[in-house]
Amino acid sequence: MPNLRHSLSRMDFNHLKIVAEKWRLPFSAPDAREGLNQLVDQMLNPDLHQRIREVLSSQELEALKWLDAQGGREQWSHYIRRFGDLRDMGAGRLDRERPDQDPISPVEGLWYRALVARGFFETDTGPLEFAYIPDDIRDIVMRVLQSEINSPQHREFQCRKATTREKKHLQRASGICLDHICTLLAALRMNLDPDVQLSDVPLDETDFYLTLFPTMDLLGENGTPAPEKIREYFDHPIAEALLELWQSWRTSESNPDLALIQDLQIEGNPELYPRRVREFVIDLLSCLDPDTWWSIESFISQIKDQYPDFQRPGGDYDSWFIKRQTTGEYLRGYHHWDEVEGALIRYLLSGPLHWLGLLDLGLPKKDAEPAAFRYSSFAADLLENQPPPLPSRAIEQVQIRAKGEIRMTLDVPHKVRYQVARFCEWQPVKGEAYLYTISPASLRGAEKQGLRVAHLLSLLKLHTDSIPPNILAALERWEKQGVQASIGNKPILRLGSPAVLKSLNKTRASRFILEQLGPTAVIIREGSEDKIKEVLVELGFFLELED
Repeated sequence: MPNLRHSLSRMDFNHLKIVAEKWRLPFSAPDAREGLNQLVDQMLNPDLHQRIREVLSSQELEALKWLDAQGGREQWSHYIRRFGDLRDMGAGRLDRERPDQDPISPVEGLWYRALVARGFFETDTGPLEFAYIPDDIRDIVMRVLQSEINSPQHREFQCRKATTREKKHLQRASGICLDHICTLLAALRMNLDPDVQLSDVPLDETDFYLTLFPTMDLLGENGTPAPEKIREYFDHPIAEALLELWQSWRTSESNPDLALIQDLQIEGNPELYPRRVREFVIDLLSCLDPDTWWSIESFISQIKDQYPDFQRPGGDYDSWFIKRQTTGEYLRGYHHWDEVEGALIRYLLSGPLHWLGLLDLGLPKKDAEPAAFRYSSFAADLLENQPPPLPSRAIEQVQIRAKGEIRMTLDVPHKVRYQVARFCEWQPVKGEAYLYTISPASLRGAEKQGLRVAHLLSLLKLHTDSIPPNILAALERWEKQGVQASIGNKPILRLGSPAVLKSLNKTRASRFILEQLGPTAVIIREGSEDKIKEVLVELGFFLELED
């Protein structure tokens, strides 16, 4: 930091005279140059500052000690927001009003004692204005105040421990995000709605995963899945796959997390620096005991207290246009900090840092918002960019039933589920298993994506203990002849051959046939479509319901 001479060299004669008067120093200089020499020589006398605790008010002492705890400098906008403003005055007004005699804030009191100065310093985002303690004055004054150095303001970042109530229900970090990503990629590939199998996953979580795909090169230029890249990704062991997700998010500069908060809409293109914001939060987390549960509210309030401008290096709270979507209200000004910066920190803790495995969460109630956090059992590995020790999964086979239903648990490899799912109609998840059915519509959809039934047969033969004979026969017939049965709106059942109708007449479904229209067509009882479909599948024939 600059020294006292440099800090006072820009001050006019009246200002120097006021500083001397505040310290009760003799001042007989004829001009500013000589006044600067006299004042600096006298102020650098250590004896002058021995009574500093008596000279300064308690608020001024707090403001001085706090600034020292920040390394001797802090952004000007942050400092005056915390400890009060400084009135700008020219030489004439300064001489008339004498603000030093009745300062409006601790900052103004310190300013006219030359204990705090202001100047521009280079930062990663360009020059910013800072409040600072001149170096030589800081050495003298803080030596006198040495007994205060270990006060709370001088300790590392602090946070309140979570109460028992705040962590009554726990949500452990896991690798479930890999299963969700498998579902999303398969849905994108087939142009399906993934909500069928992700109905319990919040929208902001699925939106988050979708923003990661471009950074991981899993999407092509047109935004569609890139098959080769996806195959490579699914070939990775699950620990390496999770690490790749973590690294892609942590290092990305293109996906600001603030833009993913559901109720906020950002207008224009403010500089958001998402990577720097993430590293800032991760660095503060490293100040806390990893085995302790901490309060989310306390973590946010401590950042507001100590580092409010972490997202806005210039302390600019007025030029950003951020709107609350539910009300249309623009959240401009520092008084909206909790709704913007506070919401961002809460989102990072309970969102990406939990979804990607770094933090466990605690909730006061099952359906409540998270109120507590701590490091997960594999957080240390992620922070060191090492594959985390995820619980091993016993590889399970795909299960197929004679009715054409397919069941795949979480232990079926992602690569297998991704491929099989693209041939099927999707059903809601049940009992921690993904359910699908094979139908003419799903097989045609797969064909439009360049997939052949022969590929599905090959997959099933490799990854099932056995394929029901009727399903195997139906798939083989489809590969050779296409659909073998259809139901019209009348309703009319059309069969692929007289042999199929003959086989159907020998089953319990014969009671639904009202009239035969020909060797391969019959009128059936209204509402019997599902029963007939079930019997045909058992016979080894797929049935299609026509519009």
